[in-house]
Amino acid sequence: MNITFTDTAKQRLSPYLDQNNTLLKLVFDTEGCGCSVNGVPTLWLVTEAKAEDAKAVTDFFPLVYKAKDEIFFEANMKIDFHEANKSYILKSNNQIYNAGMSLVDKR
Repeated sequence: MNITFTDTAKQRLSPYLDQNNTLLKLVFDTEGCGCSVNGVPTLWLVTEAKAEDAKAVTDFFPLVYKAKDEIFFEANMKIDFHEANKSYILKSNNQIYNAGMSLVDKR
């Protein structure tokens, strides 16, 4: 999986990721969605990757994701930040995965 970050997303994420032991994780969050194929892409701040996590190829921040969730995403995606609603956007050339993506601190 290849993920690029817009300049706006880089500016918004830098203060969090400049802290020691902080890693960005893309999660296909199914909590409360009723089924494992119904989920919402979410960004988590974590302290370490788990054994089942895979590393994405990125242009800026290290990012991990659950390897089993890769089927829900495309090979090339972008993370942006929308100032008006103060949320992140996960998108590709083909679709928007989540236009109101949260950043959840799980450290």
